[in-house]
Amino acid sequence: MADPKSIAVINLGSQRVTGAIFGKTPGGDLVLKRHAIIDMDGDPSVDVSRLPQLKVAVGELISALKIKGQKVWYSVAGHTVFTRFVKLPPVQGDQMDQIVEFEAKQNVPFPIDEVTWDYEVVSDAASIEKEVVLVAMKSDALNEIHEQVVAGGVTGAGVDLAPAALYNSFRYNYPDCGEPVLIVDLGARSTNLVFVEDGKFFTRNLLVGGAAVTNALAKEFGISFAEAEAQKISQGFVALGGAVEDHPDEAINAMSKVMRNSMTRLHSEVMRTINYYRSNQSGAAPKRILLTGGGAQMGYVAEFFSEKLKLPVELFDSLRGVQIERGANEEAARAASASLGELSGLALRGLGGCPLELELVPDAIFTSRDAARRAPVLIMAGVCLFAALGASIFWCQKAQATIEERHRKLRSEGEGLLGIGRNIQALEAEQGQLSARASQLQQIVQERSWWVRLFDDLNKNFSNDLIWLTVVEPLKDNKPLTQSLWGGQESEGATGEKPATNAAPKYELRIQGLYRKNNDGDQQVVTDYAAKLSKLAWFDAADFETNKDSYIVKLDTGAGDESRFAHQFEFKFPLKNPPQFK
Repeated sequence: MADPKSIAVINLGSQRVTGAIFGKTPGGDLVLKRHAIIDMDGDPSVDVSRLPQLKVAVGELISALKIKGQKVWYSVAGHTVFTRFVKLPPVQGDQMDQIVEFEAKQNVPFPIDEVTWDYEVVSDAASIEKEVVLVAMKSDALNEIHEQVVAGGVTGAGVDLAPAALYNSFRYNYPDCGEPVLIVDLGARSTNLVFVEDGKFFTRNLLVGGAAVTNALAKEFGISFAEAEAQKISQGFVALGGAVEDHPDEAINAMSKVMRNSMTRLHSEVMRTINYYRSNQSGAAPKRILLTGGGAQMGYVAEFFSEKLKLPVELFDSLRGVQIERGANEEAARAASASLGELSGLALRGLGGCPLELELVPDAIFTSRDAARRAPVLIMAGVCLFAALGASIFWCQKAQATIEERHRKLRSEGEGLLGIGRNIQALEAEQGQLSARASQLQQIVQERSWWVRLFDDLNKNFSNDLIWLTVVEPLKDNKPLTQSLWGGQESEGATGEKPATNAAPKYELRIQGLYRKNNDGDQQVVTDYAAKLSKLAWFDAADFETNKDSYIVKLDTGAGDESRFAHQFEFKFPLKNPPQFK
């Protein structure tokens, strides 16, 4: 049953959906009441199956948290949202909105009317030059995700961006941190980098995550993604550099090396982003690294980043400033703290007054809010309507006759339009008949060069002047096709048998000719020519090799008569995919 005093939040990850219910103390602090984590199977980079799996996972999460019927804030993954930091001239008020909208049209790689977008000023208030962060997402994709969330029986209160929620969570849980910090959110499909320092906020999404490590293991060891993921979770760890003793199990040791290679690629992207942040955003080098997300649970991943970045690295404690309600599973909550960063940030959005308030509004939420804004006006309009109702009754009675007359005229016009519609249907039927007849003519035009190309291929396969053709004749069911085409009477084949009435017609090509024996005195030139023809696209080479005798129906060897200049031969080749004569 929905609790009106609680705040329900959901973080939609690529391979994991997390949710929690928070409360509020009289002093304004957050209280964690309960949380739940639902994992999704399969490769998160395969988008086809993500939405159906997301719907099922959200439904399970809502049942586990018992929040059906409640309003929820939820966050979308960083890689699904276009993010761009833009510097603006010193402007104020309405001019800011106009300039930012212009910049959005220039920077967002989609038509502006096809996206849902928002912006937030991220530069220091005292700075002359203003900098804003633009976020945009395709409206269709956002609405699809919203449909999967509300299908579980909840109502959407608002949509935040995961890196922004993580930033708000850090500001709440680490108010005493004054040094530059880099938060590394190791997700399944991508990694979010969030730079935090006084007066500045910067984020970038890297398309390298835990799934890349799993795919590397699957490829290296020739196993499925699911099996590689299970081994990574149960036995995997990131191998340490330097003089470190190898793991005694060779399989686990090899797996750790593959994981280190994959994480080294991520480290390169992190270093490139740090350099970009310092040079292009005038940011300070981070003095501390906080790891969060599902990938932060991999063995020795903190030691790996500490070794590579030469900085202190620790897990992000999303419950550092959050109280845990008595009766909740505190041990499980503390163990999952590194994976709940976005949730505490989303709970702050439910309370209101966050440092960073970016929001992507689906159409359903926009319509709901717009209706709520208009509710007082609609109520007043209802009162005025009832007041005017009495005066309008008299006018309605007089107008009734006019309306009935107008209705009669429209009905008459409608009947005329129905007649026109019937005529259109008749013309469409006639058009269909003409199209069917035209298709036959089109087929004839397309097939008119069929025999020309066939004869050209026959001619190209002569390799010497020892052989020449005298008759090239198409047959249908062992009868000359040329007789029927020229109006003659068809004669039965050599066997005198007529094909079955329902049998498909058999098309063949009869080739008769003369040949001279080669220097060795044999008829190999004829069989060689037949073998060449069998390999043409018009015939079936495999069938020729099996039934060669049925193809070469006559071959005069000239035995006993060496005085003859040439000898006869005859081929009969079944045609493959011949044109259909009607």
